[in-house]
Amino acid sequence: MARLRLRTQLLIATLLIICALLGALLFCVRRTVRSEIAEGVRQSTNASLNAFENVQQEHEMDLSQTAALLAELPTLKAVMATQHALTIQDASEPLWKLAGSQLFVLSSPDGRVLGFHVSKPGWEPSLAAADLKKSIERGENVAWWYDNGQLYRVFLRSVFAGSGINQRQLGIIALGYQIDSAVAEQLALVSGSQIALAADDRIIASTLSASEEKELQDASNQHSDLISGSREIVLGDNPYQAAIGSIHEGPPANVKCYVLMSLQPTNSFLERLNRRILILGISAIVLAALLLSFVSRTITRPLDDLVAGVRALAKGDYAYSISPSGSCEVAELGEAFSKMRGELLTSEQRRFAIERVAAFGRAARSISHDLRHYLATVVANAEFLYEAEKLKLNRDEIYSEIKTASEQITDLLDSLRELSREEASISPRPSAIDQTIRHAVDAARTRSEMRTRAVSVRTSGEMTGMFDPQKIERAFFNLVLNACEASAQTQAGIEIDIRSLASLFEIRVTDHGPGVPRPIRSTLFEPFVSYGKSNGTGLGLAIVNKVIHDHGGSVAVEQTSHSGTTFLVRLPRTATVEVVQIVNGRTARLSP
Repeated sequence: MARLRLRTQLLIATLLIICALLGALLFCVRRTVRSEIAEGVRQSTNASLNAFENVQQEHEMDLSQTAALLAELPTLKAVMATQHALTIQDASEPLWKLAGSQLFVLSSPDGRVLGFHVSKPGWEPSLAAADLKKSIERGENVAWWYDNGQLYRVFLRSVFAGSGINQRQLGIIALGYQIDSAVAEQLALVSGSQIALAADDRIIASTLSASEEKELQDASNQHSDLISGSREIVLGDNPYQAAIGSIHEGPPANVKCYVLMSLQPTNSFLERLNRRILILGISAIVLAALLLSFVSRTITRPLDDLVAGVRALAKGDYAYSISPSGSCEVAELGEAFSKMRGELLTSEQRRFAIERVAAFGRAARSISHDLRHYLATVVANAEFLYEAEKLKLNRDEIYSEIKTASEQITDLLDSLRELSREEASISPRPSAIDQTIRHAVDAARTRSEMRTRAVSVRTSGEMTGMFDPQKIERAFFNLVLNACEASAQTQAGIEIDIRSLASLFEIRVTDHGPGVPRPIRSTLFEPFVSYGKSNGTGLGLAIVNKVIHDHGGSVAVEQTSHSGTTFLVRLPRTATVEVVQIVNGRTARLSP
């Protein structure tokens, strides 16, 4: 058998290697893309469920507060005292419009519906009465109501008259919102996928077309395990990667969320990618046969440049310059890398901008919610003040409520102004730390909830230092007020221990509340973080953190449990004013 020439052997070997690599590349690319699709579906499912929980929490907060306010309205109590269905039905319509809910129910204490309003047809008073009685039997304050293909999230509140031993229940008020296509559209906007919501395996809302929704319903009815985990399905002519997530399990219905990511863009991308890889492979075969002797010089050096560029990119150096050279493929690869690097930089800048906008949106929602709450208090009490003589109400108490709400608005605005300062705005001067903290305690005692609370202050060592007494007083005012709110149910005392060390003060503020909840322990000192407080703004501890850090100190939770929490503040005896410089869009703090 004749031996092949070495050039032919090298050519055949090169062809075989390139073909094998091409096949492996196609296989790996397809597996990688499929894996990314599955991960995208999982993230979309989690994003949709998180979005549903966020929407649900916002509705719960709004409707529960609305229900609580309506339950205390004298006009509602007067109407409910009649227990006359027609009278209550007529009088409840303005209250329903005021509440802004999609479902509004007034009932007797035993669950008999006396007033009923609903935004969309299909939900009858008899259905509401049946679900209401079940909720009363289960003792639910927040419930799911499902009948006739409609699902509602409902918030219940008892209406009482009188006080003390003379208090009696007049009825129950229920406010609810429907889980409908609007909720599905919100979830789809967050996940970037099609969404279908089902209750007891019946689709009640979706962003799919009518024909696709019907096919999904039929497939779900015929194959209960159709979308177990994540898999590909076809609805109409459209392929989807689908997954399912549970929103609620238990009575009255199991609520599920189908997340359907369209595969049409992905399949088109794979086809284009296959063609491009094939063209590149053929080109590589031809060039390998012609330029085999120049491989080391024409490919190795440009690849070294590309490796250096990739390493620089991995370190975050987007300004590293490379000079594409060598064969056309390597040159194109270098140009593509340069283009990709520019696109990555643009994408990173865009991501930072989006995160800033999202953070601003969250802050705006929190601030607007708190301001609306305080303004609603002012408006409601102003109405009571207007009719105080007619209703025989105590004007002083009403005026005190208005004044408190106004002070809370002012405090919120002052807190926002303090947090908006990038630089450290302190004016250190010789002061006594114990006197400053006592002033903060005295200021906190002006609050009505603090007047009967015991606050003990223990000191050890020299108390004089160099710091801004006004800012430190504000910080400890917030710490004392936070401790008071944390132990509001136990009415336990608050202990402050001040120790003077060689170069700093150690101040411990201890309450005897239930401890810091786990969901907020990692973000406790960030702005707008609050948990379990009816009127918390989430700014108090953020201000404490900023003021203490402006002085060069630190604040942290030293210990927390069900028996209480201790905050540890380390404050330098001599504060230094830091200079803030903005470098490439980032804040740098420089000591003078």
